[in-house]
Amino acid sequence: MTNYQVHQLLFDEFLASMRGIDSPVILLEGSRKVSEEHAPLLTKLGSRLARALPGARFRSGNAEGSDTLFAEGVQSVDPARMQVVTPYEGHRKKNLHPRYEVCALSEVSAVQERALADASSEATPGNRSLMEKRNTHPRLGAKAKYLLRDTLKVVGDPENGLAPATVGLFYTGEDPMKGGTGHTIRVCQQEQVPFVLFRQWSRWVD
Repeated sequence: MTNYQVHQLLFDEFLASMRGIDSPVILLEGSRKVSEEHAPLLTKLGSRLARALPGARFRSGNAEGSDTLFAEGVQSVDPARMQVVTPYEGHRKKNLHPRYEVCALSEVSAVQERALADASSEATPGNRSLMEKRNTHPRLGAKAKYLLRDTLKVVGDPENGLAPATVGLFYTGEDPMKGGTGHTIRVCQQEQVPFVLFRQWSRWVD
């Protein structure tokens, strides 16, 4: 697989690339708004990947919509291989299966949090001011936590045993670079983490 967005990749080719990696970490996430037509495809992909790649772990941000649908697919096969990275402890707690591996942003060290803020600003320069003011303005700090969480999902946190992402599979609307999902994709680009968008991976679950 090459860096950045992956085009024209067959499902068997994707599986082969993941099987060549020891314990790959696959991001499964995207927009909170999922069409009724597409929702079953996200769950189907999650379960299909979990069955086909028993050595893989799957990661999301515990958001409504895409994150939850993907996770439900993985959960139907093995909930213990689902990693959830949250912006704070107790985030959407009712949505978490007891066997999910959960890592909250509050668990990272101050040094790592500053590194996440720097990486977040570099990936999305428009949020630089937000990151700089995150510890002095409560409202901005609350918003910043979600973007820091998104960055953490990609770069990981070795001190807490959270490996960097290997690849990302995203469900997005017409503009994939909007909002938190767009930020996560830009972090993938920055960190040279390959990613596959819905238009491509939807062919894997037809």
